[in-house]
Amino acid sequence: MIKCKTAGIKVVMVTGDQPVTAAAIARQVNIFDPNVETVNEIAERLKIPLEAAMDKSDAIVIHGDLITEAMKEDETLPESERGKRLASWLSKPQIVFARTSPAQKLIIVQGCQKLGHIVAVTGDGVNDSPAIKKADIGVAMGITGSDVAKDAADMVLLTDDFSAIVVGVEEGRKIFDNLKKCITYALTSNIPELVPFIAMVIIGLPVPLSTILMLCINLGTDLFPAFSLAWEEGELDIMTRPPRPKTDHLFTARMITTAYFQMGALQVFGAFLCYFYVLNDFGFPPLSLINLQYRSGLSSRNTDTFDPFRPDLGNSFVGSLCDKTADGPYSIDKDAAGGLYQPIDWLYLNNALQDLRNVFIECDGQGAAREALTWGECRIAQLSAVTNMPICYSTEALKYAQTSVFFGIVFCQFTNLFACKTKKLSLYYQGIRNSMNFAGLASELVLTFFLSGWIFIFRGFGSRDVIFFHYGLAAIPFSILQLIIDEFRKSLIRRDDSEAVRRKLGKPGWYFRNSYY
Repeated sequence: MIKCKTAGIKVVMVTGDQPVTAAAIARQVNIFDPNVETVNEIAERLKIPLEAAMDKSDAIVIHGDLITEAMKEDETLPESERGKRLASWLSKPQIVFARTSPAQKLIIVQGCQKLGHIVAVTGDGVNDSPAIKKADIGVAMGITGSDVAKDAADMVLLTDDFSAIVVGVEEGRKIFDNLKKCITYALTSNIPELVPFIAMVIIGLPVPLSTILMLCINLGTDLFPAFSLAWEEGELDIMTRPPRPKTDHLFTARMITTAYFQMGALQVFGAFLCYFYVLNDFGFPPLSLINLQYRSGLSSRNTDTFDPFRPDLGNSFVGSLCDKTADGPYSIDKDAAGGLYQPIDWLYLNNALQDLRNVFIECDGQGAAREALTWGECRIAQLSAVTNMPICYSTEALKYAQTSVFFGIVFCQFTNLFACKTKKLSLYYQGIRNSMNFAGLASELVLTFFLSGWIFIFRGFGSRDVIFFHYGLAAIPFSILQLIIDEFRKSLIRRDDSEAVRRKLGKPGWYFRNSYY
């Protein structure tokens, strides 16, 4: 038996029995419609040639001798005309080949493949082995099958039960789908991790996400939710799809497009909103952050008291920083490495006790200082759990912003998990029955609480005890938008994969071909 398939399954019966016997068996197993005459019966009843009755029925029985005859005719025809007779037989939705030899079975398989079908051949005898080996999927019987057939086959049915093929195909498709879903979920967070680093390099923002927190996402919060997709049930349309083409690999450009430029882009917006929101609350307006990573400026004295709520930039001696006096390392004549002008240290906490508004003080050469930038208002009166100093206007604020960005990405990955549960169907129809998903989400929450709970964790991971409104909440609108946009994308995929579109175009629509991964 041969199964060849493009948009749907076509079962072709190939047997050594006589045509009448083969037709009777085909009706019993529903290969032929019991109420429809075959082309052969119509030709015999009307006393016309078989070729003349081809258009009068969808069911046909082809004798093996006709295949040999067609092959001989092809030898006298140009290359472009060969195989058309066999192709016309194979185009029938209901077809049986009777009294066939091993060589003829091989010709049938090659004819199906030439038409672009993916061919599966089942058999148990030595005579079936050439066709089984040539097919895209060869299936042999485990109990009654010969050793030659088993060696040639890709799949062996240990129980000789054909229903096991359906179960095996369904399980294989489910595993392949779940692997793609896991990879898509894991890839998405790469973009909100990469873009902050690029922003630091190009426009000089203090890095919005530290490398340690990136590892906490990749090896911590993303790990268990990605694993939970391995327990995902097969989508409802899993057995109505055509076979996966050989060009469809586990990792594709369409997967990259979905993970990076759709889901990942939305997570970038959510992450940066958390970043700017937290720093703005601590007195760093968004425009003041540009090139701040590479800026060097005036440093306050060690004896200077830092009060972020003072109107004079929070330093008691800020007015004398520009005085041309030789009072040690704070002289205006000193160089940037050892004197007044020093680069800001955002990586460690060397500037966590200083008022960074001093960086934007400009000296006029007459010993007077003026502020070159208007700073924001400090809205959160909060002390650092590490330095026990005010957070506003210091590099310590960045640690809180990075923690908020981390939480924002995690919250975006919450909805991304549900978006990745299906590749085509709506989440509404698929349902949320995989309890492992909720276990994965619970593990994410536990890890976020762990990273924001104890001071010894803060020192090791660079995280902080953010207040409730800084707990990544600014990213939640983009998290919800992820799911909405992905549902819209899947609706376009279903539209372009509909029977009406396939019938009109002869293939799926553009959006399905370029978005379905």
